[in-house]
Amino acid sequence: MADDTLTVPCATLSGDVCTMVVTLRDTPGALARIAATLVGTPVLALEYAVTGAARAVAEVTLPRPHATRARHRLSRMVDTLTVAEPPATVRS
Repeated sequence: MADDTLTVPCATLSGDVCTMVVTLRDTPGALARIAATLVGTPVLALEYAVTGAARAVAEVTLPRPHATRARHRLSRMVDTLTVAEPPATVRS
């Protein structure tokens, strides 16, 4: 199943938010493990896409005060390859 995408839209993106990009192995239950890992974290938006070659990318948007803890939790997941926060972009 190439190019499968699951998107949970953000209700509101107000205040200081952080978007993390998680690259992981596409295994059965990977998305469920992300949800279970972030169960106590106020996730504002989540996008999960299978990129092929048994890889997937998840973009998680959450309030910045929760970013450090979420990053550490996501990096400890078995399927995780990288957790990165892309540089902020300037909107005009």
